[in-house]
Amino acid sequence: MNNKLLIIESPNKINTISKYLNNKEFTILATIGHIRDLPSSGMGFDEKTLEPKWIVPRKKKNDRQSKEEIIDAIKKTANMVDEIYLATDPDREGEAISWHVYEILPDKDKAKCKRITFNEITKTAINEALSKPRNLDLLWVNSQFSRRLIDRLVGYKVSKVVKQKTSGKSAGRVQSVALKFIYDREDEIAKFVPKKWWTVDPLVKGLKNNSLILREVNPDLKDINCNKIDDEKEGSGVNFYDIDSANKVVANLTDEYKIYAIDEPKQYKFNPKEPYKTSTLQQDAINKLGWSVSKATLVAQKLYEGVKIGDDYVALISYPRTDSIRISDTFKEKAKSFVLKTYGQKYYQEHTFKSKGNSDNVQDAHEAIRVIDPFITPQDIKDKVAKDEYILYRLVWCRTISCFMASAIYENIVVRIINNKNKFYTYSRTLVFDGFKKVYSSNDEDELPLRDLKLTKELIGTNVPIQQVDVKEHSTTPPPRFNQASLIKELDNAGVGRPSTYKSMANMALERGYAELINRAYKLLPLGKTVCEFLEKYFDFILNVDFTSRVEKSLDDIADGKIDWKEPIKKLQPILEKGLKLAKDSEKIEKTLEKVGRACPNCGSELVYRYSKNDHTKFIGCSNYPKCKYAEFPTSPTVELDEKCPNCGHNLIIRLNKKHRKFVGCSNYPSCHYILKCDAKKIQELEEKAKNNNKTN
Repeated sequence: MNNKLLIIESPNKINTISKYLNNKEFTILATIGHIRDLPSSGMGFDEKTLEPKWIVPRKKKNDRQSKEEIIDAIKKTANMVDEIYLATDPDREGEAISWHVYEILPDKDKAKCKRITFNEITKTAINEALSKPRNLDLLWVNSQFSRRLIDRLVGYKVSKVVKQKTSGKSAGRVQSVALKFIYDREDEIAKFVPKKWWTVDPLVKGLKNNSLILREVNPDLKDINCNKIDDEKEGSGVNFYDIDSANKVVANLTDEYKIYAIDEPKQYKFNPKEPYKTSTLQQDAINKLGWSVSKATLVAQKLYEGVKIGDDYVALISYPRTDSIRISDTFKEKAKSFVLKTYGQKYYQEHTFKSKGNSDNVQDAHEAIRVIDPFITPQDIKDKVAKDEYILYRLVWCRTISCFMASAIYENIVVRIINNKNKFYTYSRTLVFDGFKKVYSSNDEDELPLRDLKLTKELIGTNVPIQQVDVKEHSTTPPPRFNQASLIKELDNAGVGRPSTYKSMANMALERGYAELINRAYKLLPLGKTVCEFLEKYFDFILNVDFTSRVEKSLDDIADGKIDWKEPIKKLQPILEKGLKLAKDSEKIEKTLEKVGRACPNCGSELVYRYSKNDHTKFIGCSNYPKCKYAEFPTSPTVELDEKCPNCGHNLIIRLNKKHRKFVGCSNYPSCHYILKCDAKKIQELEEKAKNNNKTN
């Protein structure tokens, strides 16, 4: 009989962890998330004493086990073992889950409990954790309780009045800040007034997309309306505020563009970027791989929990929910060994990285997101794991290894050219030493392109051949709409949310019908505008970045033992009640629907744009609804999948049913009626996978 019990959160880790533990000694059980929670309806806690009312959640439709069954299994096994290790995730939520497990046990079994954590699923990490067990950190547990009650207080009370007054679905604490960011960006775009300027660009023969940059206008020319150039700042050029000024300079130019100086070469170092944390990994997965934040979160979790390689389960990356960029000394030695062995001494360099954004709230007990074993290269697993797992692992591996490689070195040579006292310049830029770029290309927008002009001092006094001289009109552009990556970056920099909340913050506006994604960018919908303006009028503190950041700071203070866990809630209650009173006394805001410009063919009323309740698909409906139920739904092309129908062997496809909901069925319909049983989340994964495969092909 096993005499030790290890309790974890996710059952997906069991296969990976099992190979590092003695099966005759350990039993491993998973809580599958929280085994107790606040009730789904009502406040869930006493508003005076602030004592939570924990309940065991009911079994959901797709749950394999009920929480009651999980609790029974834990209690039964706990009774039969000598030692119990609470090994839930290494964050405050994981600490709270372990506390709930501890609380459901009888006193004799509580005495057996020890808390352990590990940032990676390896034999070394697990054995080290088992050798250094500790007691539950009740300060961390209390911090999580405070967060949970604050979110329930705001989410339940404010959502209720938002539904009553605006027809909106909800208004969470941190999610509402994300909505405000989207709202403010739309407002910036609407108010944007473009500014124009002109440049004089002589195009050099034989150099693709290379024009000379005007640095100084002939001082003899009068009434030239242009900007002043900072002599110390290279890279800037003369901008003209009217086209006439630009044309005067063009008229002043001759055919002779003479090189009068070639500067001494200057070398510049480019350092690798810091290791990944949750927000930056999600940003790169969105920007570089074209994924959604949901997909990035899901695949990263798989790499952490362990993927099947042959007959073995291997964890490939460290804990993926972290706001730290710290790397352990143990891993530093592994990385150093790999770089020295693979690339040699000249490529090795250890860098010091500092957290950006709101670094005060970083939980530095965690590590950055990194690979577990640098010697497992992406190429080693390419044909052994799922394509998405390989792609994300390659991203993490390259970023991790680059942190231990030398800076890249560029050489820049400025060429100075004169034409009738008008001074221009161009440059040659070459890569002298690739350094970390041997494994990782950052594709930074601020990096200039490479241009090897083969320059020697003998060229001084010679002419540069010019193909033509253009006067180009330029215009400022409005700030771009947020996509999921830029929204997460903005939230992270503002100190809003935590690694575990970025996904929900990025998805909330979409799930509530407050915004839609058009070309991967958020576009605020009328309902989102109405809800945001309502919140701003009565609950402006919720939308305030400083308030949200202060809440996060207070939660950190609770975890550090600086303040009592009830203090932030007590401070919030009177402010919230004041807003609620004003909001409840306000008039209901009627929905404003965008008109189509056509009459309903059934009853003659105006047709308007509506959004479905289930997936927020935009469709055309009658303004006389529910009396008239006329509707026009968009035609959705089917998406062909790589998966085959188990009945007839034809490809499966994603299509719409009569209720305009997506489902997966056989492309051989009506000859074959096979339908794959799966939820909306699975359909989204299959659809994204098919799109990515099409891009690759």
